[in-house]
Amino acid sequence: MTYLEFISKLRVELKDFVHLHKEIFDGDASTLNFIVTHVPIKDNSYVVKVGGTEKTETTDYSLDRDTGILTFVSAPAAGSDNIEITYKEIKIRDEDYLEIINDAIDHFQWKFWEMDIDETTLTTVKHQYEYDCSGITGILYVLNSWYKASSGSTVWQAVSGLTNWKYYVGLTKLYVNPTFDSTGLAMKLLYLKSFTKGTATSDTLDVPDKWILPYKYYIYARFYERLIPEKINETTAVTTQPSFTPAQAVFNIAQMYYQKADDVAKKLAPRIPAMPIKQIQDGIAM
Repeated sequence: MTYLEFISKLRVELKDFVHLHKEIFDGDASTLNFIVTHVPIKDNSYVVKVGGTEKTETTDYSLDRDTGILTFVSAPAAGSDNIEITYKEIKIRDEDYLEIINDAIDHFQWKFWEMDIDETTLTTVKHQYEYDCSGITGILYVLNSWYKASSGSTVWQAVSGLTNWKYYVGLTKLYVNPTFDSTGLAMKLLYLKSFTKGTATSDTLDVPDKWILPYKYYIYARFYERLIPEKINETTAVTTQPSFTPAQAVFNIAQMYYQKADDVAKKLAPRIPAMPIKQIQDGIAM
């Protein structure tokens, strides 16, 4: 499914339904900025008219969908109720959901992953100890490594049969010791990689359905965290139950979902595949 399809499901589950609003202002031939009441505003859900004529975003106006500030390029003419905007309000905009989903992918990258093989990024360099793996997208950890003993070979041989190797996660580098004696030999890596993060809501969500539940709980927690400032403002309005604090209640819900996300992840997460037993070659063992 796409990010947008997933976001639509989240909106239903979190009761983050759209609310349609219409606001009218008076132009005075000098004012450029007007502020709508309800935010945030759903992307591509608004229509702005002046004197009954629909205006074009960027060309005629800009709208900050988080703050609700409507800014015209040229001040609308003076008139009564001649500026109109219709729009949809939601709790979280689509692009914010996209960011939170990607944060969830980062959060669980060592719990849920996929395996892949790369045999084009690295080649041996004579007397070189370290090999940069940052060009391999999403790499988390190297499980095994092979090389070809000659440029024309079609057979992959285990690097551990020739030299010691070790992958350092924080540096995203593969170290060999002793070094190779030849340059230009193809190298192949079997590695774990994180799920690909989307850059647009039209992108396909990389997380398999069988593992989606902990991601949902994490997103629920982030959703309720975003409600806390709103609930803090509501606290002063509570008079019948002075001890009740909406912000604290929402905070507790967020913490509960964080805990559920981690608990479910522990139950569903696959085991990291075993690494082969390495042969220790002459030189400094790594």
